[in-house]
Amino acid sequence: MSKLPQFPIEGGCACGQARYSLSAPPALVYTCHCAECQVLSASAFSTNGPVRKDALTVTRGELRSWVRVAKLSGNKIPQHVCPNCGVRIFTEPPGGGPSVTLRLGTLDDTSWIRPGGAIWMAEAQPWICLPDGMLSYPDQPADFRPMAEAWRMLMDLD
Repeated sequence: MSKLPQFPIEGGCACGQARYSLSAPPALVYTCHCAECQVLSASAFSTNGPVRKDALTVTRGELRSWVRVAKLSGNKIPQHVCPNCGVRIFTEPPGGGPSVTLRLGTLDDTSWIRPGGAIWMAEAQPWICLPDGMLSYPDQPADFRPMAEAWRMLMDLD
């Protein structure tokens, strides 16, 4: 088990031009292994956490936005990045909503992060091995609630 840090916590981009504060924990933590996240993160997967919009405050700099069109669904997904180094800080859901998906690798302290599940495993790198019992989905799950529940249990939040 892991333990949540004391909120608020902070994070930012690689060059330090963009900084943010997060006043509440994410609803869950998960990894996405889709080919698009592999390119956008320049890694094998991205580590994500849906957070309330009102819990995320940009404290330094201004983010630049651009719209990514998802290959399979055609959904238009606004991306918010540092205009200097290009690090993706968060993504908005298609059509908006009360939350955004924070890219948790941008946090100053990532030691507490434990994913409750993994999505898009059909596109995962072949060397990726998940822990026994971790929820995994071949593509986009219709319901993220089982992963949220698994994450809450992992973090001993209930």
